[in-house]
Amino acid sequence: MTVSATTSSLAERISTYDPQPRDAKALGRARAAIITAFGRTLSGAPAAVTKALLATPGVAVSGGCSLVFGTERRTSAVDAALINATAAVAGSDASPDAANGAFVVSLFGLCEERGKTGQEFVDALIAGADVSRSLALSAGQLGCALLGSVAAAARLLELSRPKIAAALLMASVANAGNPALEQGGAEALAVGQCLRHGLLAALLAEAMDEASCQQMIGDDQRAAGGGLPGEEALDLLTVLSPPGADLWDQFDQQAGAVLPRDDIAPLFERLETIDKVKDLAMVSRLLQGRGTRAASKKVVFAPRGTHESEETNWVP
Repeated sequence: MTVSATTSSLAERISTYDPQPRDAKALGRARAAIITAFGRTLSGAPAAVTKALLATPGVAVSGGCSLVFGTERRTSAVDAALINATAAVAGSDASPDAANGAFVVSLFGLCEERGKTGQEFVDALIAGADVSRSLALSAGQLGCALLGSVAAAARLLELSRPKIAAALLMASVANAGNPALEQGGAEALAVGQCLRHGLLAALLAEAMDEASCQQMIGDDQRAAGGGLPGEEALDLLTVLSPPGADLWDQFDQQAGAVLPRDDIAPLFERLETIDKVKDLAMVSRLLQGRGTRAASKKVVFAPRGTHESEETNWVP
């Protein structure tokens, strides 16, 4: 396989990534990206392509730990990434940063599956964005999102450098020079498949032994070249809101497509402080759609004598 950048060099950058202390501005930016991306995903949950994926046999089979946003279905982390990333693009209203929002939500299911905290989720997103931005790739938005996804998953899974390199190869990150995609269901599905592929590659690398990973890397040493240092890299945590839009108003409108009214404000508050959330189930429960909770039972009083005898042992 020919790649446009040395895989070992990419893996080295990811494995030696040293996060800088998070200032309030960086943390606030990450939170805003999460809120916007989650809102888009909920808005895109009723889209035709999202519903078609959920109706396809063998896709997002129930029984896992990772939630499909706006539903009560829990599936594997990789299939949750596929559905949620697709929905994020479908609900992005032709925004030029559609893949960025998909990148954000694609990692949530893995964090659920592995019992990670909100802080670990935020850290992984920032790491993926930082690594991707520092490489100045020519792969475009989708290739940048794929690289960020592998980098973030590698951090969550604590992969070694050989395993990171193997994950990069399996995800074909280095030659992911994807052309610009047209907006619509086709783009949504392409982005969803791409981010599912990145997460799956990281999980496969985790399951492999280091010797096999080293052999895979050795077979790929034909690679040459490097990044394109003169080009501007994309920032995966730039998830835009419409001009003049208030973050709460936008989220309220988007989430209202599938969430019970009483859950929207509590969910927004959780996402505003997601780095403080110790158990992501607190967030996940609020992301489930209408009809996921048992309806309150209506009490009907039968006419006296219909279901009870006239006699009673009650003593005042």
